Amino acid sequence: MHLKKRVLTAFALISLPLAMGGLPLGIYLVPYYAGELGISLAAIGIIVLLTRVTDVATDPLIGTLSDATPARFGRRGIWIMIGLPVMGFATLAVFNPPEQVGHLYLFFSVAFLYLGWTLISIPLSAWAAELSPDYHERSRITGARSFASSTGLLLVMSLPLLMAFLVGQGYTCLTPEHPGSLQPMLKIVAWCTLAGLCVFGPLLVFSVPQATFVQKNSMSFRQALTLVWNNKPFMRLLAAGVTNHVGWYCISTLYVFFLAHYLKATTQQWSALLIVYFVFGMIGTPLIVRLASKINKHKLMATLSMYMIAVYSTVLLMEPGQWKYYILIQIFCGLVANIGNVLVPSMAADVIDKDTVESGQQRGALFMALWGTADKIALAVAAGLTLPFLQFLGFDPSVENDLQGLKALQYTYTLVPIFFLTWSAWLIWRFPITKEYQEELRARISSQQLRVDS
Repeated sequence: MHLKKRVLTAFALISLPLAMGGLPLGIYLVPYYAGELGISLAAIGIIVLLTRVTDVATDPLIGTLSDATPARFGRRGIWIMIGLPVMGFATLAVFNPPEQVGHLYLFFSVAFLYLGWTLISIPLSAWAAELSPDYHERSRITGARSFASSTGLLLVMSLPLLMAFLVGQGYTCLTPEHPGSLQPMLKIVAWCTLAGLCVFGPLLVFSVPQATFVQKNSMSFRQALTLVWNNKPFMRLLAAGVTNHVGWYCISTLYVFFLAHYLKATTQQWSALLIVYFVFGMIGTPLIVRLASKINKHKLMATLSMYMIAVYSTVLLMEPGQWKYYILIQIFCGLVANIGNVLVPSMAADVIDKDTVESGQQRGALFMALWGTADKIALAVAAGLTLPFLQFLGFDPSVENDLQGLKALQYTYTLVPIFFLTWSAWLIWRFPITKEYQEELRARISSQQLRVDS
C-alpha cells in the first residue's frame, strides 16, 4: 500500500510543531532555568526525573483508552484533538514564565507539557503503524515524520541568527533584557508551537484515514501486559530504543554547555552548528529510507549507529575553543541523526503485527504508550545522570571553569553517550523480525480477518 503524497504530507506536518515544542525542552530548559532563573542543575535534574513518574500511569492509560475508543469517533484523532490545547498552553507556561519561578512551577508546567505531548504522540505513533501494512512503506511514513520534525528543529535553531539580524536592522523589541538571554527566542518558539498545533492538528484529523480493526476477543489488563512481556522482539526493541535514547539525550542535555563553555562558541555560532546538523539530518533522512527499502532495518540501524559512534568519538580529541572543527562532526553525525526516528518506529509497527496475531486485537496505542513511557524515562535518566554527575565533577555553568572542569564536561559529554549508544547497537543487531517474517505475520492477520479497512 503506497500512500498518496497529500495524505503522507498531512500526516507528517503535525510533527513540525511537536518538534518545535520538544527541542527547547531537551536543549534550552537546563541553560535557561539554571543560567537565567537561578534553579540549580541538580534540582532541574530531579524535577525532570519526577515529572516522568506520572507517565508510568498516564501513558498506558491513554494508550489503552485510545485502543478501546469506538472507531466511529476516530480512536486516534479524538485523543490528538484533546492533547493539542494541553501541549500548546503548557509550552507557553514553560518557555514564557513569569520573572520569579520556583521548583513547583517548573514541575507542574513541564508535567503538563509532557501530558499534552503524550495525548498527541501516542495515538499518532499508533496511527502511523496502522497506515500501511507494508514492511518498507512503514519506513517511508516514519521518514516523512522525521523530515517534518527536522524542519521544525531547523526553524527553531535558525531563530537566534534571524533575531540577531533583525535586531541589527533596528527591531529593538527583539533585544533581550540581559545580554545572551534566551527569553525572547523561547517566547517566539512557544507561540509558534501553539499556532502550528492549532493548524496542523485539525488538518491531520480531517485529512488522513484511520484504519479499523475487528476485536476478536477480550482479555484482562494483566493478560494484555503478559502478552507484551512475552513479546520478545518488542522487549529487545524497547531495550535498544531506551539505551539509544539515553545516549542521544545525554548529548542534547549537555550540548549548549559543551559548545558555550568548552568550545567557546557564541549563541549565534552554536545555533549555526545546530543548523548544519539539522540540515544534514534532513539530507540524510531520505537516504536512510532508501537504504531501509533494500536491507533489513535492524541491520541498517546497528551499522549506521556504529558509524555515528566512530565519528562522534573524535570529540575526545578536541581542545577548548576549537568550535570550527565541530562543523565536520555535525555534518557526518547529522547524516545519520534520524536513524532512530526513522527505523525504530517502523520496526515497532512490525512488532505490533506479532501482537495482533497473538492477541486477536490491534493494540498499537498500548505498545506506543509503553514505548513513550520508556522514552521519557530515558530523558529523565539522561538528565538525572549527567547533570548531578557533571556538578559532582566540578563543572559549574554559572562561573568560568578551569581546565579540570572543562575536561569533566568533555568526558561526560562524550563517554557517557558512547557507552549507551554502543549498548543499543549491540542489542538491535539480533532483532528477530525480518522482512520475510513480517510478511508472514501480515498474511496471518489477513487470514484471520482482523483488519477491516485502511
